[in-house]
Amino acid sequence: MNIEDKLAKPDKTIGQHSNELIEQAKLLYKLGYIKSKELYSDLLVACKKHDYGKANSQFQKRVQRGGKFQPELEIPHNVLSIFYIDKSECNKPDSVYFAVMYHHNNKESPITVFGENKELIETFISELGLETASYNKMKRNVKKIKDLFDKKLSEPEKQYAVLLKGLLHKCDYSASAGLDCEKVNDFLTASLNNWKNTQNIHYNELQEFCIKNTDSNLIVTAPTGMGKTEAGLLWCGDNKCFFVLPLKTAINAMYERIKKLCGDNSQEDYKGRVALVHSDMKSYYLEDSIISGKNYDFAYAQCSKQLALPITICTPDQIFDFALKYAGYEYKLAVASYSKFIIDEIQMYSPDVLAAIIYAIEMIHTLGGKVAVITATLPPFVRNEIEKILGTDVKTSDFSDKGKLRHNVKVYEKNLQSDDIIKIFDDTICDKVKKYLVVCNSIDIANKMYTEIKNSDINASVNLFHSNFTKNDRKTKENAILAASEKTNESMNIPEIWISTSVVEASLDIDFDILITELSDLFSLFQRFGRVNRKGNKDFSSYNCFVFTEIQGNAHRFVDDAIHSLSKQAILSVDGIISEVLKKELIDEYLSVEKIEKSKYFQEYRKIYKDYKEKVDYFSLKKDGIRSIDRSDAVPIDVYNQNESAIEKALYVLKSDTYSRDDKLKANEEILGFTVSVPKFRIDDYEIKKLKIKMPYTELPVINSSYDSECGIRFDKEKKTQKQDKSDDNGEPDNFI
Repeated sequence: MNIEDKLAKPDKTIGQHSNELIEQAKLLYKLGYIKSKELYSDLLVACKKHDYGKANSQFQKRVQRGGKFQPELEIPHNVLSIFYIDKSECNKPDSVYFAVMYHHNNKESPITVFGENKELIETFISELGLETASYNKMKRNVKKIKDLFDKKLSEPEKQYAVLLKGLLHKCDYSASAGLDCEKVNDFLTASLNNWKNTQNIHYNELQEFCIKNTDSNLIVTAPTGMGKTEAGLLWCGDNKCFFVLPLKTAINAMYERIKKLCGDNSQEDYKGRVALVHSDMKSYYLEDSIISGKNYDFAYAQCSKQLALPITICTPDQIFDFALKYAGYEYKLAVASYSKFIIDEIQMYSPDVLAAIIYAIEMIHTLGGKVAVITATLPPFVRNEIEKILGTDVKTSDFSDKGKLRHNVKVYEKNLQSDDIIKIFDDTICDKVKKYLVVCNSIDIANKMYTEIKNSDINASVNLFHSNFTKNDRKTKENAILAASEKTNESMNIPEIWISTSVVEASLDIDFDILITELSDLFSLFQRFGRVNRKGNKDFSSYNCFVFTEIQGNAHRFVDDAIHSLSKQAILSVDGIISEVLKKELIDEYLSVEKIEKSKYFQEYRKIYKDYKEKVDYFSLKKDGIRSIDRSDAVPIDVYNQNESAIEKALYVLKSDTYSRDDKLKANEEILGFTVSVPKFRIDDYEIKKLKIKMPYTELPVINSSYDSECGIRFDKEKKTQKQDKSDDNGEPDNFI
C-alpha cells in the first residue's frame, strides 16, 4: 500500500498535504525562526508522518462518502500515525511521537484511546501492513509521552517537545488554509526611518534607548507624548512582533496608526505586514472593506487569526492565553519563542489577566522570546515580578524627568456630584476652555451625572460614553469623542462635556482641557490625567485636574479598598502643579510592594499566578479565557423591536444557501451590531428568546430590558422573566477589555 496516495482530504492526498506542511517548515527555517537543526529535522519527520494514520479503511470511507467519526468503529488517525514513525530518523523520538499523537485536540485523550482500544488498534495496524506486535512496543513510548506532561517548561526536554508540537500545528494550520505560516518583516526599520525623515525630527532619548537595546528585554516608564509607540517599534526592528494593549478602542487606533506607518493604503501593502486581532476583528475588517468598496478579505483575516503577519496588534486574551496550557497552547507559545512583545498599559489589568501576562512573560523568556514593557505608570510589584523572571537579561530606564509639566491638581475629599461639575464648569469656562472630560468609576454614576447635567441649564453640549451601548452606538460614540478631542477651541461654538468611565483611560489619543474625575487608584488616576493637556502646550497656571476621592454607588464592588485608601493618602498630599517625577514618587512611596501585599488585588494576583504555574498541561480540555468571563452579548428588546425587519432579513440571509460567504458575514455582523455586552446573570433574569446565528454558530439572547442610544441599557425589576433576584444595581462595572 502506498500510504501517500491515500486521501487526507476530499481533494488532496496524504502525500500532497504532507508536502505542503514540509514547505511551511522550510519557510520557518529559512526565516530563522527555527534555530536548531535537530528541531528542524524532527519537524520535517512530524510533518511527513502526521497524517499517515488516515490511510485506514474507515477514514478513507468517510473522506469519500462523508459522515461522522464513529468511536466504536474507528481510532483517531493521530493515534495510528505514531506507528509509522521510525526512531532511527528522529533526534528526539519521544517529542516526535508527542507532537504527532497530539496534533489534533480530540474529545478523548489520545493516551486514553491508546490504552483502552488495543484490539481495534491492532486490527488497523495489521490492515495498514504493520506488525501487530508494534502495539506492545509502542506502550513504552506512550508512557514517555505521558511523562512529558508532568515536566516543567524549564526542562530542556519539555521545551523541545513543546516547540516541536507548536511548530507542527503552525505548519498544519497554514497548509490546510493554503496560506504561508509567516511573512517576513523586511520593512519596519526602513518605514520608521522614512517617518523620521519625513517629519524632519530626531529620535529622542527614549527612542535611542530602545534602538540601543534591541537585543535585551526592557522595562521602561515614560510620560505621555514621548513617542512610546515609535520607541517600541524601533526596539522590535525587523523582527516578528506583537503590540499588546488592553482596550479594543485603543487597539483599533494603534492598528490604523501602524498601518499608515508601514504601508501604502492604496496598494494595501499593510495586508502583508500588520494585523489586528481582538474579539471584534471581523467587524472592524468588514467595516474597512465596506468603506473601500471591496469584498471582505477572508485570506487577510485568516492570516491575522493565525498570527502569520510580522506585526500584530492585539489584546492579551488573544495571545497570552497560552499561560492556561489548554490543549493546543503550544501553537502560540512556539510563535512567541521567536517573537518580540511590546506591552503597554500593564497597570490596567484585573488580577486574573495580569497573572496570565506575568506567567506568559516567564514562558516567553524561557523559550527565547523578548519582552518590552513600555508604559506611563508601572506598579512597583509588577516591576519586581518581571525583574525576578528576567534576571540580568533586562534593561530598565525611567524617563519621567523628561516629561513636560501639564497638570495642576485640586483634590476634594468628597463624593462627586453633578453640582460639583457645574460649579467647576462655571468657574473655569472662558474663551480658551471648551472641552471637559468627566470620568466616573461606574456606569450607573456616569449615567446619573449625565442625566442631571443634561437636565440643568448649563450652556454646553453634554455627551455620554461607556460600555453599555450596542456595538453600533458605541462605535458612533467612539468616533464622536475622538472628533471632539481633535477640535480646536477656536472652532467650537459651544463647550463640550463628555462624561465617561475607565474606557477612556488607556491609549486613546484624546486631549481635553479640564478633567473632573473620581479616584479609583493612582495608576488609573494618572492615566486619566493623561487625557488632559496631552502634549503640554496648553495653559495650566490654573487647576485643570479636579479629583474627588470618595467611592460611591456600585463602584464599591470592584475598587480595591486597600489600594484606594493608599491612593487617597497620596493624592491628598497634592495641591497644584504635579510633575511626572512626582507621580512616580507617589506611586513608589504609597503603593510599594510592602504596602499593597495585603490588598485583595495583590492576594488574588498571587493566588492565580501560583495556580497557572502549578497546573499541568491540558488540565482542562476546554480552552477557557484568561479572564473570568461573566459577560455575554445580548439584544435588548427595545433594540430588537426597533430593528426587527433588519434583524429578520439578516437571519434569512444566514439560513439561505443562495447567498455568498461575504453576504452571510455582513448579515452576521449586522445582527451583532445590535448587541450589548451584559453580565450573564442578567440574561438568566431577563431572557425572552434566542436568535440562531452562524459564523460561529450561536444562540443570541433577546432580553427584556430598556434601551436608548442616549444612556444605553437599563434593567427594571418589573421586566424580569425569571424570579431570581441577584442584584439591585442598575449599572455594571466597566471592567471590560
